[in-house]
Amino acid sequence: MIDKDWEYDRSAEVRPHHATEAKARIAESWARCRDFGLQASGTPRELVLSEGRFKGILEQDEHVRRFVLPELELLYNQIAGTNFMVAYANPDGIVLDSIQDQDFKAGDGGKAVIPGSVWLESKRGTNALGLAIHSRQPSIVTGADHFFHRLNDLSCFAVPIFDHADDLLGVIDATSNARSRNEHTLALVKLAARNVENRIFSQQFDRSLILKFHARQEYLPTTSVAMIAIDDYGFIEGANSNAKLVLSGLDLGRRQHFDAIFDTQFFEAMDKLKIHDTIQIRDRLGSVVFMQSTASLKARILSFQGPTVEVKGPSGPGLQPAPSPPPFFRHRAESDPAPALVFEDEALRKNLSAAVNALRLGVPITVLGEDSTGKTELSRELARLAFEHSSVFLVDCSHVSAETFDDQMFGKNGRVGFFDLDQPFAKSGKLFHARGGVVMFKNAHRLEHAAQETLAAALSFEDTHRDNRDHKPILGWIFTGPQDWLQTPDTALAPAFKNAIYGKTLIAPALRQRTDFDKIAEAMLAGFSSQHKLSRPALRKLKSRRWEGNFQQLKKVIRLAVANSTDAIIRDEIERIIENLLPGQEVTPCPRCEGSPVRTETCLMIQRAWSEAGGNVSMVARRLGISRNTVYKHIAAK
Repeated sequence: MIDKDWEYDRSAEVRPHHATEAKARIAESWARCRDFGLQASGTPRELVLSEGRFKGILEQDEHVRRFVLPELELLYNQIAGTNFMVAYANPDGIVLDSIQDQDFKAGDGGKAVIPGSVWLESKRGTNALGLAIHSRQPSIVTGADHFFHRLNDLSCFAVPIFDHADDLLGVIDATSNARSRNEHTLALVKLAARNVENRIFSQQFDRSLILKFHARQEYLPTTSVAMIAIDDYGFIEGANSNAKLVLSGLDLGRRQHFDAIFDTQFFEAMDKLKIHDTIQIRDRLGSVVFMQSTASLKARILSFQGPTVEVKGPSGPGLQPAPSPPPFFRHRAESDPAPALVFEDEALRKNLSAAVNALRLGVPITVLGEDSTGKTELSRELARLAFEHSSVFLVDCSHVSAETFDDQMFGKNGRVGFFDLDQPFAKSGKLFHARGGVVMFKNAHRLEHAAQETLAAALSFEDTHRDNRDHKPILGWIFTGPQDWLQTPDTALAPAFKNAIYGKTLIAPALRQRTDFDKIAEAMLAGFSSQHKLSRPALRKLKSRRWEGNFQQLKKVIRLAVANSTDAIIRDEIERIIENLLPGQEVTPCPRCEGSPVRTETCLMIQRAWSEAGGNVSMVARRLGISRNTVYKHIAAK
């Protein structure tokens, strides 16, 4: 309670308890409002930007909003009860996005807190959003703490968002008339803001090595994790707010080397992290933390590195080095960076990591999926992660005939040249040259029985001699095929071959299942043109389709959009192209989500996942990391 009101006496009974510091901030805010010439009994100034100016500000803030909007939607679903709203405002106090329930929308608050409205203290008096901007701290303003009487029935909770340089990026706000959930609501808003900060940090340093650490190992996957970005030489390029807190007392305000902060040398720590997922390390003040590399957290664009040998057709026993394999797309300018491959889907990353460990142990990997789901690119990435400096030898089984199989695999000396390690004559053949590297059989379902049995023998031979110091074995075996390949009748697979390739299966998800669709589309667009961008409505339109043709289909749509666009921002072109090429593939949001871009995006993801899971609600909840009630809410509404 504020001890003195400059204009009228407020009842102590209606005021919640505040800590001394919070009361002082409220009192200081009131003093500022008086200096602005505001009167508590007056009317807040209803300042709302024009449509043109607001549109420009939205575009300027797009780099932050794309991280905020998913958190805003999640926050809205987490807050219990009714008559509330969540909003995001930029550093100037301009509300850019808000989600309101029907009760709040019908009241005075719903008419005031709208996109384009300005909530600085100088315009609206003491309010949580304006106070958070001024104080740069999480703020609660409840009931009569508001300067203007008209806002007394509201409780507001606002948390600022900062980048790694402590620059204010914006504020997340939750407003309700229910005072009973004050502390819980503020905790949820803080969690949302911290999630945004961590994701922006990962994006800002997506070309750096990001290390995460915490005093307790079980907290490494949480939003309270500390993160630092490191360059190739071990210098710290940035630290998130948690890292600055954990390493308080050590100077992160200037460019420091890893060795100056931790008592383990940088390259020694990196060597340990190559072997172990988590290591223990001590900082220079003696505190012990658990540390991991955060390849799974940073928005990293992965591309294949290293030589590839590709085999297509009966070209004879000699090997022809091929250029780097074509990815999903190619940059228009030859001087541009290598085309990007995106593997940011959470479930895919987890399964890929497990497959990497299996491949290192010599376990055969089968990569299965629908047509054009990126099985070959995923296999190359798997090989790169498992054996970074080893070559990948690709054999396309669609172009290998039964008559030429032995010649191509074993060369002019035949099988004896491969299986007899003591033969003095020169070795040749694809499998011999694959020793020390990884061999990938693309379209392996097209192998005939005789070829299957031969490969089964080769797999068994290499596995038997894997630990022979005088023998350099084939490090990894990868087979790609359609999703139902291993469920085909036993007559389609030679028993020895089926037993030999039994190991780890990695599924290449269909495009409609990918939670990283946005990044895939944006990276694919960058491959065609560095001058074009997808508008948010265009991206939402792309996400609303089932993409039965997967990457090839999306590639064609984006290529046509670039060709037909008259502006740098691709907008309506997408809708026209989709209507012509993909009729009847649209997934529609439920009625309660229609009209809200943020809700629609989440709803479409749930609808697609539910359809793919055959109506299995539990599977959808696990895959998307949401509650079953949330899934039911969107499905039942349809």
